[in-house]
Amino acid sequence: MRPLQRFERRLEGIVSGVFARAFKGDVEPIELAAALKREIDNTARILSRDRRLVPNHFTIELGPGDFERLDAYGQTLNHELANELRDHADIQRYTFSGPIEIALTRQDDLPTGKFRVVSATVGTQRPRPQPQPYQQEPYVPPNDGQTVMQSAPPPPQQQPPRRGHPQVMLEVNGRRRPVNPPGVVLGRGTDADIQINDPGVSRRHAEIRLMPEGPGGVRVVLVDLGSTNGTLVNGRRSTEAELVDGSTVRIGNTTMTLRLADEPIAQPPSSGW
Repeated sequence: MRPLQRFERRLEGIVSGVFARAFKGDVEPIELAAALKREIDNTARILSRDRRLVPNHFTIELGPGDFERLDAYGQTLNHELANELRDHADIQRYTFSGPIEIALTRQDDLPTGKFRVVSATVGTQRPRPQPQPYQQEPYVPPNDGQTVMQSAPPPPQQQPPRRGHPQVMLEVNGRRRPVNPPGVVLGRGTDADIQINDPGVSRRHAEIRLMPEGPGGVRVVLVDLGSTNGTLVNGRRSTEAELVDGSTVRIGNTTMTLRLADEPIAQPPSSGW
């Protein structure tokens, strides 16, 4: 069975056939799914040798009649359309620029049976690290051989040791991997920074980002990269969430725990979990 046929069958099952009968008009959900796939095919940009970046924000413009009919099932329809896009992206090795968002809008200039798809790239900007101020060393005059009576300089004051950002670690099955700035990508693909061998994990599933915050502080944020099965943070489905020491992240069948350590912890290299 083709993907679009499976999509239509899935929609019919959600509302026990009533949903399908409501869409016997000019614009059907299967047409919207096909148009969204064509849109990301036409706008994909090369990201690496085997990955392409595609938009994540889509606006579907509909005529008044089609909008009134489809908007009544907006949440159900949007959820299924987003799942279709994720499946298509996994097959084509696309990477979304952020969480998928789909909106239906009414356009009075469109007749019944006609619609437009407008896409955009909406991502989260990473803050650039602030440069550290330059400190000049004190000037020391050269020794010219003359003895000069000088009072002994005061002993240098003991400075407390400077502590940098706490070391961020990701613990999986009792083993820890360091998360270094600006962050790491979690996924099943070989191009992920931390590779997780789990069939329920997308090739590029989620990203952990480190953002400097104040003197000696760091903010840890997890962002779902439009994964197929989603991401759970502390048991709740999230597209973006802040992590603290002890936060749990579940992707596929794999559960991870974030740990913050005062000192870096050396770990043996690993090709995947």
